[in-house]
Amino acid sequence: MNPNQIQATQDKPFPTLWVLIMGVIIAIGPLAIDMYLPALPSMAEEFGVSTTSVARSVPAYFIGLVFGQLFYGPFSDRVGRVKPMYIGMAIFIVASVICAMTTNEWVLFVARTMQALGACVTGVVTRAAIRDTLSPVQSARAFSLMMLVMGVAPILAPTLGAAILQVADWHTLFWFLAAYGVLVIILTKLFLKETLAPENRNTRPMSETFIGYVDLLKDKTFVVPAVAAGLLQGSFFIYLSISSVLFMENYGLSERAFAIAFGANAFGFIALTQVNQFLTQKFRLVKLLRFGALIQVVSAVCLLLLGLMFGGQASFVLVFLAIFCCIAGLGFTQPNAGAIALAFQKKRAGMAAAMQGALQFSVGIFGGLLLSLFDVNPVTKLGITATILTAIGTYLVYQLDAKLDLSKMD
Repeated sequence: MNPNQIQATQDKPFPTLWVLIMGVIIAIGPLAIDMYLPALPSMAEEFGVSTTSVARSVPAYFIGLVFGQLFYGPFSDRVGRVKPMYIGMAIFIVASVICAMTTNEWVLFVARTMQALGACVTGVVTRAAIRDTLSPVQSARAFSLMMLVMGVAPILAPTLGAAILQVADWHTLFWFLAAYGVLVIILTKLFLKETLAPENRNTRPMSETFIGYVDLLKDKTFVVPAVAAGLLQGSFFIYLSISSVLFMENYGLSERAFAIAFGANAFGFIALTQVNQFLTQKFRLVKLLRFGALIQVVSAVCLLLLGLMFGGQASFVLVFLAIFCCIAGLGFTQPNAGAIALAFQKKRAGMAAAMQGALQFSVGIFGGLLLSLFDVNPVTKLGITATILTAIGTYLVYQLDAKLDLSKMD
């Protein structure tokens, strides 16, 4: 795509309503991850195991996200963006029903993995559809706006989960998620028109998918921003894995207080995504990405120092502020890294979106394993892991050319 075409695309009216609806669709992922977090202690009690044991269902969900996206990406490049949505949501609804009916932790782990195998289609399809339709700068704006809706999910999910737990048991949370899956199917039918033209579809056999992924990983214009984004977002995933133990067990927060603290952290992320939406019109995406990475790594180091100096008794306010800033920094890193990674991937946008998501959630799995290696208090444990991930991610961000010319996108 030449510069004149880029300018013409950027001059087109920005599809605000459509992007917001994409945000509602993709919000099913954060809802499925976060909504049941306040219920972990009560689930552990019913299963007769520790809260930490039940919390392992969070990394189990990430496993499903990784492998599911790797399938849906090339599949959507081959058949279009709409059909995979129906398949994924059918799987999600069935898995949610199984979660709602089980009383066994191992069945829960398997069903949660199935849930993720279904939910992950929304991230692949919406990112690819935006890449099909918009320019890189508009894509960054779209990802920021979409995250306004998607980001409300982590705020509302634990609060909604805690509210439901006041009148019902944890099984009801998964019935709610099944109903949300039905809503996504309805929204897909009404608003997700096919964005991938037949001439742009990948006609290579599905058996050659692995080769396509290998080729993609050799493309530095994709792999550097995608891996950096995954590492930086890894700080959020490990926070998810340890948040219940950190806030509810270490600091003694109630279900309601936990939901408020969790939502406040998500609010910081949402706020910066909206600031980012306006700044993309004045600054290069790479510069905004670098700024967000610095916010994250500095915050992670502060959290580590608090843990090393004061252990689990570190001031709750200071620990909360460090986590707040680290999560908020994602508002600059994720939409800009996502737009840069997909900018040059026109004919394999679905595959690139899938690999991008798979890399991010692979880091989530790796971060969960990394957490288990450190037999220390939860503040120090989170600080060590977040510092490692954000430091490597920031290093990669600074390997990107600050004057990267996105007008040369294909």
